This record gives sequence, C-alpha cells and structure tokens, in this order.
Amino acid sequence: MEYFRAGIDWFFFTYGIVLFGIYLSFVHLAIRAIKKNKEQAVFLNINNIKGAENLPSVSLIAPAFNEGMSIVTNVHSLLSLQYPYYELIIVNDGSTDDSLQKLINAFDLVEVPYTPKETNINHADIIGLYQSSDYNYGRLTVINKKNGGRADALNCGIANAKTNLVLCTDADCIIEQDALLKMVRPYLEELDKEVIACGGGIGIANDSIIKNGTLKELRLPKSWIARIQVVEYIRAFLLGRMAWHHLDGLMLVSGAFGLYPRSRVLEVGGFDKDIVGEDLELCMRLRVHMEQQSLPYDVVYLPETLCWTEAPSTAKVYITQRDRWARGLWETLKKHRHLFMNRKYGAMGGVFFPYWVLFEFGAPIVEFLGLVLITVYLILGYINWPIARFLYLFVYLIGCMFSTIAILMYTINFRQYASIKMVTKLILAAFIEPFYSHQIMLYAEIKGYLKKLFGVKSTWGTMTRKGFTTSN
Repeated sequence: MEYFRAGIDWFFFTYGIVLFGIYLSFVHLAIRAIKKNKEQAVFLNINNIKGAENLPSVSLIAPAFNEGMSIVTNVHSLLSLQYPYYELIIVNDGSTDDSLQKLINAFDLVEVPYTPKETNINHADIIGLYQSSDYNYGRLTVINKKNGGRADALNCGIANAKTNLVLCTDADCIIEQDALLKMVRPYLEELDKEVIACGGGIGIANDSIIKNGTLKELRLPKSWIARIQVVEYIRAFLLGRMAWHHLDGLMLVSGAFGLYPRSRVLEVGGFDKDIVGEDLELCMRLRVHMEQQSLPYDVVYLPETLCWTEAPSTAKVYITQRDRWARGLWETLKKHRHLFMNRKYGAMGGVFFPYWVLFEFGAPIVEFLGLVLITVYLILGYINWPIARFLYLFVYLIGCMFSTIAILMYTINFRQYASIKMVTKLILAAFIEPFYSHQIMLYAEIKGYLKKLFGVKSTWGTMTRKGFTTSN
C-alpha cells in the first residue's frame, strides 16, 4: 500500500513539475516572439501595406442568429474597416427574430438571383441572396439560409466568397478599424512558407463604451467572473499562443477572428459541422493537409488585440461556454488521434499533439483526480498538514506569478489596461481566480467530458448576452 501511495504521489508531483517547466518556457518564448513581431511590424508597417498594390482580397464572413438588437450597428462597423479590397458576407442562419428585415431596411437590400457554386463544402439550403441598391454599401452581401449552426453558416459564406482570403468572425464582435491591414501582413512577408491560418488577439469588452460599432473607451468588466476572464485571455493568448507560434507549433486560431486562404479551406472541406470546437479542428486539419503533402507552412498569431467580444458575465453562461469548449476538445482530439506520437507528422505528431492530449485535455482530469485523492487522504488521515499547506501555497503563488507576468507583459507592450488602477484590479483578479472561477471552470470541463463519455449529443448551448454599452 505504501508503494502504491508513493507511486501516485510521484505521478502528481512529476506532472506538476513538468507543467511548471512548460509554463516557464512559455514566458521566455513569448518574450522572444513579441520582440520578433515588433521588429516585423516596423519593417512592414500599416502605411506600407496601405500603399501596396498587390494586396490579397478578403471576405469577412459573419454568421448571425437572432442578432436583431445590434445587427445594424455591427454591420455599419464592419463596413467601415480600413482595407481597400474586402467584401462583407453576413450569413443569416435561420434567425427567428427581425434580423433580416432590419438589414433589408437599413441597407436598402434587394433580393438577387442566386446561382449555387460548385465546391466540396456542404451547407444548409440558401433561401435568398441580398445585395444593396445603395452604392455606399456595395461591399455588403447578405445570405439568408436555413438554420444549420455556426460552422454551417461559415461554410456557406466561404463557399460563396469571391476572394483570396476569408476572415471568419461573429456578427456581434467589435473589430479594430485597422485589423485587416495587420492580419494580411504575414501573408505578404512570408516567402518560404505558406500561411494557412492567422489569428489575432481577442479582447473582452464587457462594460466598455462602444460608439458607432467601435471601441470608444476600454473598461474592466464589473462582473468578477468576466474580469477574471480578461486575465485568462491575456495569459492564454500572450503566453500560450505566442510561445507556440514561435515554435511553429500553433494548433488553434480562435473562431472569433481567424484568417485563412480560401483555396486551402476548400481543399479540406471547410469547417466540421459535427464538432462544436470547429475552430481547433479546422486548424489541425489544415496542418495535417499540408504535412501530408510535405508543403512548408505556418500558422501565425498576432498578439495585438484586434477583435473585441462579450464574455460570459454569469457562472451559468460561463459553464455553458467551457462545457462546450471541453466537448469540442474531446471531439477534435478523438478525430485526429492518429497524430499521437506519429513520426509521419514530425513535431506535430511527436510534440504538439501529445501536449494537447496530456496537458490541455489531461490537466482537468489530473486536477479532478487530485481533488478526489486529497479527499480520500483526508478521510484516512494520510495528510501531512505542514507539507500540504506549503505545497498549496507554492502552487497558488506560482499560478498567480504567471498571470501577473502575462498582465505586465501585455500592458507594457500594448498599452491597454495600462493605468495603475486597472493593472492593480487585474492582478487582484489573478489572485482571486484560483478560489473562484477556476473551480467553476473545472466543474464545467469535467461536465463536458462526462457528457462525451456517456454519449450525450453535443449541442452549442444557449449563450445569453447582455450586450455592449453603447454611446451616441
């Protein structure tokens, strides 16, 4: 029994030490990646891109379902982006509210003949295609289709796009005016590799001031659970994704703001409508596609916050979101399980995919089992309290340290949340996170895993939003 206990204890200890080492290396790699990104931005800045004649054309695809309260304002914002060659495709995914009628009235839309395009992407039937009779809205196309879900709506937009690149977002996102100019930069500067996906930073705009579809004043969310998500996003995007990008190992481009070559997305068949984590799955499938053809490629992450979204502000909605993310991760890893330690796929099979299995997917399971073990030890009287208190404090402070480093790196390099007051509030949220939202997230992730384990059908779930604070 003693040997068994010792083996279990060493497993948890080793797992924790390895995870600590990985996060420490992420800090180092992220610092190097940010420095490199700044150097590239100076070499090819926005003004250079504005003046270029060979810019790729972009289709901005935004699915919309029952967005009647804000759809007109959001479309006006999306039509005002600084980029010479882009079209905006709003895909009305079977809305049951007045979204379509509001778009028709606001943008003088008229129905035009629709001719199906020959692609290998399937989507729900299109009911009608609309374009504006007003020259000022010439970029806008609205597709009215039967409901099929977000991935289906994106596939519909991709199939009907007319451009080199497709940028997938959501109709309720607030996009920075120069975002497209920054997002196309990697496609212009990469000569030896083909960029198959590019993602930008996602920010949380709860309780911030929005004017005419643009972020006027950035504020911290009033809800603690939303404020803690600001810390989560900064930590995940700035440390995790910047580090993986530096290692050429980025496996995820956020579904809220991802830019892809349309031809490559068509080659792999678009988004998988049967997986609720369609953004992760598409990025992995694109990488597999390029690996199988032995083509040099890159997946890029830009650390600047280019897109703002509304995060869950209640525990109920937060659980719904993280439950879905957990199920999407399960489904994606299961679909691509052939990658695990597969030498045919190089570092992706030997390092990147195993990391996702062992630490992204495995961490909630290990943590949950650790809590169960502690409960058993408590009942049996096996806990050495002085050591236990020391280890708990050590782990807690290490987690807070990484969050604090990420916050300081972000505020110093990108000048958002830069006031002393805001930084202090974010650091306070980082210290509260382990006692509050982290436990809720663990519950949601284990709940999602159990649904998959017992065969519960995956659904998107209801994401109730309060809406942004607007100013005239």
